[in-house]
Amino acid sequence: MSDGFTADAGTLARQATEFPDLAARAGTVHRELTETLAGLGACWGADRVGQSFAATHTGPADATLGGLGALPDRLGSVGTRFADSAAAYQRQDAAGAVQIEAADG
Repeated sequence: MSDGFTADAGTLARQATEFPDLAARAGTVHRELTETLAGLGACWGADRVGQSFAATHTGPADATLGGLGALPDRLGSVGTRFADSAAAYQRQDAAGAVQIEAADG
C-alpha cells in the first residue's frame, strides 16, 4: 500500500535512548554558563547607559537562561515520549499480526 504510512519503531526506540545523554549535556551547558555569568557579575555597567541597557536586556537574558535550564527536562520528556510511541507501535503491530494470522487460519 503506497498510500499508507510506515514507521520504523526499532529506530525510534534506539534514538530515544540518546535523549538522556542530550539532556545531561544541556544541563552541563546550563550549569557552566550560569556559573560563568555569576562569576562575571553585572556586566552592564553602573552608569546611566549601562543601567538603561540592563533595564532593556536583563529580562530577556534571564528568560533565555531559564529556558536553557528547562531544556534537560524537556529533552528527557521527548525521549520518553519517543520510547513510549515506539513501544505502542510495536504492540499494535504485534496485535495486528496475531489478528491477521487468526483470520488466515
